[in-house]
Amino acid sequence: MSRGRKQQQDNGGRRRRRRDPGAPARSPRGPVSAYGDRAQRVIYIAHEGEKTEKDYLRLLESTYRTREGKRSFRFALFGEAGGLRPMATVDRVLEETEPHDEKWVFFDRDAADSRDTEIPQAMRKAAKNGVQVALSHPSFELWLLLHFQPWTSQESGFDSKVKDRLRQHKDAKGFEDYDQASGDRGKGIDGKRAESLLASGRVKSAIRNARKLVKACQYGQCKAEVADAAAASPINPGKPETYEEWTRRSGHAGGCDPLKRDPSTDVWRLLAALEIDGEDE
Repeated sequence: MSRGRKQQQDNGGRRRRRRDPGAPARSPRGPVSAYGDRAQRVIYIAHEGEKTEKDYLRLLESTYRTREGKRSFRFALFGEAGGLRPMATVDRVLEETEPHDEKWVFFDRDAADSRDTEIPQAMRKAAKNGVQVALSHPSFELWLLLHFQPWTSQESGFDSKVKDRLRQHKDAKGFEDYDQASGDRGKGIDGKRAESLLASGRVKSAIRNARKLVKACQYGQCKAEVADAAAASPINPGKPETYEEWTRRSGHAGGCDPLKRDPSTDVWRLLAALEIDGEDE
């Protein structure tokens, strides 16, 4: 269990999942694609960071969840004060879900945090259990920066230059004190920051820039079009794929080392799964 949390049990002593209080009732349970009401689509996401990822995901939800002709959705988010390590995000989303639930985790390379052994293990456990991973190398802030400009510099898992550029970019209004101010102004995503990210064309640019990084991967056999082809075959969380098949959903080749995808971010894949392309901002 995650820090400070106790397993909940029913009267028979069995483990009972903690449900998000806002989650819609679903009975009987089954694959998301089987739900008659498309508004019932729920994506369960455990995120590493305490603040930024959560705020960004809520921003996506409030902006895009209900669109005419598009699939509506909602997020059930799981994090923890002080953050979660990569393996803990996988464990957490599995604790909170059942096999047929749509599951994602967000975590970073973050070389300063000594996690190079843990990340491959976490990704293989995610693949084995039908969990999709949005890995950002060096950090989630790369995804934010890609809303404003391309970034191809290899930083070996350290994100100080990425954050500096985000704070300095003339179009990144509100980010001038990102990760430097106190409280919510530190790493929060709201107000001017949210407006900057959602300004016309920015989401589309972030997706385009992230896809280009897949093709630029030093492994040499990676390209976002592979992810597009894999997406034609819907994800079945109840029937896990091989690690190689699962990896190809990210656009990367089955043998590509995630620690060497420098720089890269898979956040665009969640948007693609939600049919968000930035055209309707």
